[in-house]
Amino acid sequence: MHTVKALSSFSTLRIFLLLLTLLLPSAVSFAQSGKSALPGRRTETLNVIVHAPKDKEVVKDDFDLYDSGIPQEVETFARIDAGSRIILMVDSSISLKADNDQLQSAVLALINELYQDDEMMLVDYNEAAEIIEDMTPDLAKLQTAAAKLDRKGFPSLYDALIAVSDAFAHQAKTGIEKRAIILISDGYDSGSKTKFEDSLHALQEGNIVLYAIQVKDRTRGALQRDKPKPPAALEQLTTGTGGSIHQIDDIAEAAKLIADDLRKNWYRLVYSPSGVNPINTRRLLLMSRSDSVKLRTKGSHPGIYR
Repeated sequence: MHTVKALSSFSTLRIFLLLLTLLLPSAVSFAQSGKSALPGRRTETLNVIVHAPKDKEVVKDDFDLYDSGIPQEVETFARIDAGSRIILMVDSSISLKADNDQLQSAVLALINELYQDDEMMLVDYNEAAEIIEDMTPDLAKLQTAAAKLDRKGFPSLYDALIAVSDAFAHQAKTGIEKRAIILISDGYDSGSKTKFEDSLHALQEGNIVLYAIQVKDRTRGALQRDKPKPPAALEQLTTGTGGSIHQIDDIAEAAKLIADDLRKNWYRLVYSPSGVNPINTRRLLLMSRSDSVKLRTKGSHPGIYR
């Protein structure tokens, strides 16, 4: 009896090993296809700004998502009702074509549109970025800080964007956090050590949406070596992160539209990339299936290694 039992166990072991040998290549192939049969698969999160008719409930069946030109399956898509964390960045360089009163009026208009559970940090920048008021929900503190802009020097915009992105990265994340930069600028950079592409990538990696309050271009369209023209820089920063551009001469309307995006139009999309290489920079595209539904998200995922 003992001999038969031993032989039976040995036969069972051989069958198990044979099945494992047959299944292993399929499992490896499945993993290499970009999908995972195991828990903890890689996911990506996108902020999506949605404009749709008031009576329209936008769901994931209303659009198609492409990552590197490859259709992706959206796992979850929902509006986020939590408050926003906002950094208001103001170009305080001496040559910006806006006077102090106009800048302060713009800052106050944006502050006054904050909701009760929003928080804002006020930063001005010229050769360096400086925090005028740290992240706070206190409107009175922010309103007082609006008068403290220090006009001097030349704007190192790209360096300032890196510094602000780092400030966001070092703050605690809640998992449902909405993070945005509102930039008052003409898009001009003078002397940054950071390249434009790196500043944009930092925003995209941090899932930060950038809105621009555009001031008249001080360069009058002049070319800048190895840099986009100022208006083009603002265009790429906003479209590259899912934001939008507004004019400082229409600041009241601009402040309301941005506040509506942050409060009413901000959605969170989650998907597991399939068939893409995360090492490469990957273009993203959201295509609405309805003319009445408009969607914005960041333009690309930066590569893991650059």
